Amino acid sequence: MKFSLFFVLLFMLCLDNIYSQESNYYVALLPVNDDNTNNQIEKLNLPILHMNEDELITIANSESLKVLESLKINYLILDDFYTGDKFFIISSKVDEDVSSKLQGERIIYRQFNSVLVKNTSLNPDQAVQLGFSVTECNFNNTFKNLRRLWKPELLSLNDSTIIQITSSVSPDSVRFFIQSLQDFQTRFLFANTRDTVAAWIKNRFLQMGFADVVIDSFQYQGTWQKNVIATLTGIYEPGVYNIVGGHHDSYSSGDPMIFAPGADDNASGTAAVLEIARVIMANNYQPESTIKFITFAAEEYGLWGSKDFAEKALIAGMNIKIMINHDMISHSFYPANQSEVDINRYSGYDYLRDLAFYCIDNYSVLDPRNGSLNSAGSDSYSFWERGFPAVYFEETNFSPHYHSPADTIGNYNMEYCSEVIKSSCATLLLNIVMPTMIQNYELIDAGTGNSLLLRWSPNQSPDLANYNIYLGSESGVYDTVFTTIDTLYTVSNLIEGNLYYVGVSAVDQDGYESLIVERSATPFEIPSAPKEFTATPLWHQVKLSWLKNKEYDIYGYNIYRSDIEGQLGEKINQSVNQDTVYFDNTASNGIYHYYTVKAVDSLLNESINNLTLRSRMVSLDQGVLVVDETADGDGSPMNPTDQEVDDFYDELLAHFRNEQYDLIEETVVSLADLGAFSTVIWHGNDISDMSAPYDFKDEIIKYLNFGGNFLYTGYRPIMAFENKSGNPIIFGNGDFIYDYLKIDTAYFSVPTLFIGALPLDNSLDAIFVDSSKTLSGDEYHLRFIEGISSNAEGNNIFSYDSKFDSTSLQGSFMGKPVGVEYIGTDFKAITFSFPLYYMNKNSAKEMIEFILTNKFDEPMPVEDIVKNIPSKFMLEPNYPNPFNPSTMIEFSIPTAGLVNLTVYDLLGREVKILVSEELQPGKYTINFDASELSSGIYFYTLQAGEFISTNKMMLVK
Repeated sequence: MKFSLFFVLLFMLCLDNIYSQESNYYVALLPVNDDNTNNQIEKLNLPILHMNEDELITIANSESLKVLESLKINYLILDDFYTGDKFFIISSKVDEDVSSKLQGERIIYRQFNSVLVKNTSLNPDQAVQLGFSVTECNFNNTFKNLRRLWKPELLSLNDSTIIQITSSVSPDSVRFFIQSLQDFQTRFLFANTRDTVAAWIKNRFLQMGFADVVIDSFQYQGTWQKNVIATLTGIYEPGVYNIVGGHHDSYSSGDPMIFAPGADDNASGTAAVLEIARVIMANNYQPESTIKFITFAAEEYGLWGSKDFAEKALIAGMNIKIMINHDMISHSFYPANQSEVDINRYSGYDYLRDLAFYCIDNYSVLDPRNGSLNSAGSDSYSFWERGFPAVYFEETNFSPHYHSPADTIGNYNMEYCSEVIKSSCATLLLNIVMPTMIQNYELIDAGTGNSLLLRWSPNQSPDLANYNIYLGSESGVYDTVFTTIDTLYTVSNLIEGNLYYVGVSAVDQDGYESLIVERSATPFEIPSAPKEFTATPLWHQVKLSWLKNKEYDIYGYNIYRSDIEGQLGEKINQSVNQDTVYFDNTASNGIYHYYTVKAVDSLLNESINNLTLRSRMVSLDQGVLVVDETADGDGSPMNPTDQEVDDFYDELLAHFRNEQYDLIEETVVSLADLGAFSTVIWHGNDISDMSAPYDFKDEIIKYLNFGGNFLYTGYRPIMAFENKSGNPIIFGNGDFIYDYLKIDTAYFSVPTLFIGALPLDNSLDAIFVDSSKTLSGDEYHLRFIEGISSNAEGNNIFSYDSKFDSTSLQGSFMGKPVGVEYIGTDFKAITFSFPLYYMNKNSAKEMIEFILTNKFDEPMPVEDIVKNIPSKFMLEPNYPNPFNPSTMIEFSIPTAGLVNLTVYDLLGREVKILVSEELQPGKYTINFDASELSSGIYFYTLQAGEFISTNKMMLVK
C-alpha cells in the first residue's frame, strides 16, 4: 500500500534523552528555510516527526524552546507530548481530503491528501478499506542541516556497462514475473499463499545464480511474514550496501483472502527487483559494493516488512548507500515514449532524485517528473525514517484499478514498466560506481574571524585517491576548489560574518567522484554562545551545565549571576572555568538568581547573545507556597474569580508565612519555584482543565524527593496526575499516584453528589460544602468528586458524605475515602479529592492550620497564635444550608461569659437550646441534628452579654 504523502518528521533526541522526564515536551513546528537558523536548530538534536520543504515538525522540551526563543527562532506549539504518545501518517494516493473522512482523530498537522495523527484509533484493515495508508512514525532520524549534492558535470563516466545491462531488460521477462505473481490469485498477507509466494521468489533468485538467498521471517498479528533477500557481495566494499526493493503482498476490495491479483500493486515492483537482479547476473556484473535485492512482505497493512529489515539494519549499523524502492510502475495512459515516471524524494537525499532524473533522461525513453516529498505510503519511508538514503519510483498515471479485482496484467503496459526498470537499474549502477560519500562531516568556526575548520571520517574505499573541498557563498555554487588527502582541513582568508557553503567529496583512482556533502558556517572571532544551558536546583546549590563549544580556539567559560532580571550581574568564577559544569553554592536562600554562561576563547573574547536562566536552590525554609491552577471566572457559583480564590487562601494561611503562585499567569512551574518552600499547597477549583499536575508531575516528584510537604486539593486527582478515568482504577508501583500520593484505588461516577468530608482521623473535624458557593440545582452538593483509597503506606483520613441515601446513584459513594495522607520520614503528602475553596471557610482554615502545624511541622509565629483569639462576636451562616438532617453552626466570642445558642421555628417558638453555659474566648462549632423536626424555615440566635445575632436556615427532607 503506497500513498504519496508529503509528510514526516518529529522527534527523537535519541530516544533516551527525548523521553527522559527532565522537562515538559511539546509537538512543535519550526521554520527550516534559512541556513543560519538551520545550523542553530541542528545543534538542538531535534528528532524528525514530519518535514516538508521549509517546515520541521518535531518534539521539543521546554529547555529547547527557551533556546529557540533566545535565538529569536519562531515556533508554533501544535500539541503536548507525553511519554507513550504515538504518531501516525494517514495518507491517500488519490487526490482527496483525508481529514474530511476521519472522525474523532487527533489531527496534529494536515495537508490535502495526508495528515499527521496522534494516537489513532484507525486500524490497518479499516484504513485500507477507506483507501488510506496508516504508517507509524518511529523517531529514528534527527534534523541535520546538511546537503548531499550530485552534479553530472563532475562525473566522468564510461557508461558502456550501464548501457549493456539496462539494454538487457526485457518486457517479456517483466511480463512473466508479473503474470506469475498474479497467478497466485492472492498474495494478501493473511492468505495461506504467503509461504508459497516467498518460496517462488526465492527460487527465481536461485535460478538466476545467486548463492546467498534467504527468507527473513518476522511476526505480525500472530502470523509469520516473509521477506525474501538475495545478496550479491561487493568486491571492494562488501560492508557498503545498495538496497533494491519492492513489496510482494497484495490487497483487493471484495475478499482479499480469495482474489487480490495485484498486478500493478505490487507485482510490478517485485518484477523490478527480480528483473534488475536477472540482468545483473546475466551480464556477470561484479559490483564494487554489495547489492541486496529484497521483496518485502506485509506492506499493505503498514510497511511491516521494510520496517523489520530497516530496524535490523539500524541496530546492526549497516552502511546503506542507497535504497531504491519500486511500487506501482506499470500503468500509463500513453505509449512508453510519451510517458512520465514520478520520482518521490526524501528530505536530505534530494540528490537521489537528481541522480534518478539523469538516468531516466539518459537510459530510458521516459520523462522524469517530481513526485511527492517524504512519502510514507511505501517501503522507502521505513529506510528514510531511520536515516538511510532512499528514493521511490512510481507511475505518474495512477492506476484506476488500484486495490480492486481488476488490478490484472491486461490493464498494464509492459514496455512502460520495462523503461522504469531500466531507469532504476541505471540509478543503482551509477550510484555504485561513485565512491561512497564522506561520513561524520563537521564544519567548525575556527574562532580567528577568517577561517573555518573541516573534519570528517576517513573514507574506507581501497582505491581512494583524495578529497575535494568546494567553497562558495551559495549552496551548490562554488568558486574555489581545494584538494587534500587528510581528513582535517582549514579554509582560511575568509571574511568575518559572511555565510560560507563548504562541500567535501571523495575521489577514487579512476577519477570517479562521490556526492558532495555540504554544510554552511560563518567565521567569527568572538565565540558562539554555549548551547543547551540548564540551571538545575539542588540542595543549597544550583548546578549549571551546558554543551561544550565547537570552536577550535575555545578556552573556557565565565559564569555570571544577578538578582535582577535583565542585568548580567557579577562573575562568580574566580578563573576561567574549563569544565561545562559549575555548582553555585553561594546563592541565597529563597532568592531567584539569573544565570548567564559566556564562552571564552584563547584571546579572552566572550560570547554574546547568551541565554539567561532563572533558578534558585532547594532550601525548604521559606514557608508555604500556594500553587493556584484555577482559571479566572466571572464570580458566579462554581466559577470564582481569581481574586476570590486568592483571598480565600490568604485568609486560610493568614497565620503562616506564605506566597501565592498563579500557574495560569506563570504558565510553568519548576523545582526552582517549589524547592524554596517547606510546604506546597496545590489547588484547582475548576473542572475544565486539570492537566497542570500531569504536565508538571516530574517537578513535583523532584520536590518530594528533596523531602518537601505537599497538599493537593482539587477535582479528580487521578485525572489530574495520571490522566486516567474509570471506576475503579487500580494503581501500583511505578505510578506517581501510588508511589508518592500513596493511593492504590480510585472511583469515579458522574451522578454522585458530595456534601462534605467526614473524618476518619480522630484529630480532624468534619468539613462541609459552603452552600453560598454551590448550585441549588445540585441541591448545594459538589459533582465530580472522586473516591480515593490509600495503599499500605498511606492512611485514609476523610470519607465521602452526601445528603442522598447510599442506595441512590447520588449517594452511592457514601463512606468512600476522599482524603489520603502519607506522613513519612522521606516526605509528607496529603491528597483531598475535593476543592477546599467550596468548603466552609472557617472549617477549612482550622483544618489547614491543624495539618500545617501538627502534620507538616510548619511553624506558626507566637504572635499569630495570640491573634487566634477572636477580635469580635460573630455568628456565622450555618453549613450546609439547606440541610438534611444536620448542619454546623459556628460562632466566635472575644471574651469569657454566658453564651446561649437557641433554635426557633417560623412562629418564634423555641425548638432547641444548643448552648447555655459559660465559655472562654474562642471559636466554636456546634452540630444541630434536626432529625425529629419537619421540613421548613428555622432561626438560630446567639446571645452573649449584650451581643445578639440571628440567622435563618432551611431544613429540607
